[in-house]
Amino acid sequence: MTDNPKHDPLLVKFFTEAYVNHSRGNHSLALVAYKRIHNKFPDFADAWINASVVLHEMGRIQEALDMALRAVALAKENPAAICALANAQQGLGQIGDAALNFEKVLKYDPNHLPALTNLAGILNRAGKFTEALALDDRAIEAQPSHTVLWGNRGHTKMRALDMGGAELDLRRALQLDSKNARARWNLAYVQLLQHRYREAWPNFRARRELAEWYDGLLDFGKPHWGGETLDGRTLLVYSEQGFGDTLQFSRFIPRLQPFGGRILLCAPEPLIRLLSSTPGIDGLVVEGEPLPHFDLVVPLMELPTILNVDSSCLAPLPPPPLPQCQAIPELQRPGIKIGLVWAGSPIHTNDALRSMSPRYLDDLADMDGIAWYGLQKPSAPEPPRLPGFIDLSHYMDDFMDTAQLVKQLDLVATVDTSMAHVAGFMGLPAIVMLAYLPDWRWVLYEPRSPWYPSLTLLRQPAHDDWPRVIDQLRARIMEYTATKSLP
Repeated sequence: MTDNPKHDPLLVKFFTEAYVNHSRGNHSLALVAYKRIHNKFPDFADAWINASVVLHEMGRIQEALDMALRAVALAKENPAAICALANAQQGLGQIGDAALNFEKVLKYDPNHLPALTNLAGILNRAGKFTEALALDDRAIEAQPSHTVLWGNRGHTKMRALDMGGAELDLRRALQLDSKNARARWNLAYVQLLQHRYREAWPNFRARRELAEWYDGLLDFGKPHWGGETLDGRTLLVYSEQGFGDTLQFSRFIPRLQPFGGRILLCAPEPLIRLLSSTPGIDGLVVEGEPLPHFDLVVPLMELPTILNVDSSCLAPLPPPPLPQCQAIPELQRPGIKIGLVWAGSPIHTNDALRSMSPRYLDDLADMDGIAWYGLQKPSAPEPPRLPGFIDLSHYMDDFMDTAQLVKQLDLVATVDTSMAHVAGFMGLPAIVMLAYLPDWRWVLYEPRSPWYPSLTLLRQPAHDDWPRVIDQLRARIMEYTATKSLP
């Protein structure tokens, strides 16, 4: 061994081997090489730093954290070591610690791009848009030709509701790299929020290149339909994303009839009964069950692009007929019957912003004449503390059951979940409580969405401002109880 281990031929050999394998995506082999360095040269910090990066990319975040802690112990002022630690902390949800360490990195290296962009992202998600934009600006100043940095700033501006500024930055990102799927998707989001549907749909296709949506795209081994005449062939339309998306986009299926083919819809089992009377469907297939013969395939959310849908094409279908409603003893009590949903699926990419704590709804406890019901599924261990609150989730086996239940209520108040889609699909009155940046289908600023005219939209006036939304909800309920009219 030489006096300086960096010049040791064995270390150089192991490190080169690790670097090459990592650059080729051979994470396991890279990790083996780094562990050899750990055993032979335990004080060589770069091997611990790089191993942490590899483990993070492999999704082994706790191990990445352990490696980063060892690196920081060896090199307390090394920006790369501190950044690796912050990345692992962020991956484990230790956001406050991660932010502090990203700030520490920037003290040592003010233009450290990973620290700038990651800290900007943390501030962005926390609604600290001014601070996030300042970091985005620094990153772009350091590397003005980097497409991701322009896309990041465009996303921050979008979250701050600066749609004009967001679009300029996102278009600049796409000028630098037309294959930047994240920037193209965010541009679609900006356009959809502004009713610019025909511009947006081609960009909306970028979702197919993003990890959080890619799993919804299936390969059935058949040609993809692109809008050509069907000439009697059978087209399988399959549900691509969540329950609500399927209900929302099912309105386009009747528009396939002029193409002259047979239309099958493959959807999750809980939706089958509710969708069974949708016009233009020749057959329903339960997702995951054996498929009948078909010739072509298309994801449901691709239909607006193929059909060139604009604002004039968004009218919902007539509500489907419901079978005889089951008698629900809990509904046989006096008062205005209001159902509540305050949280969506925790695995949703935006759930932290669209869901609220039930504690916010506790503020409605002093309202008289209300019979409160829980429609949260699965049932919540800590529901709102409202007088006489009754959980009805056990009556909701599928979405037909849910639609029957909602029809027996006077009003539903929900955050942005499939419950909003059920009410809108049925043309029933409901209030939807929205985050500061809403999902694109709820557009901006308006009290109604063109997709669901029966729904009233209540919007956060500032990031994460649920108390003001609850104030608006209280006022709407008071109006409703006074007039018995739609909210």
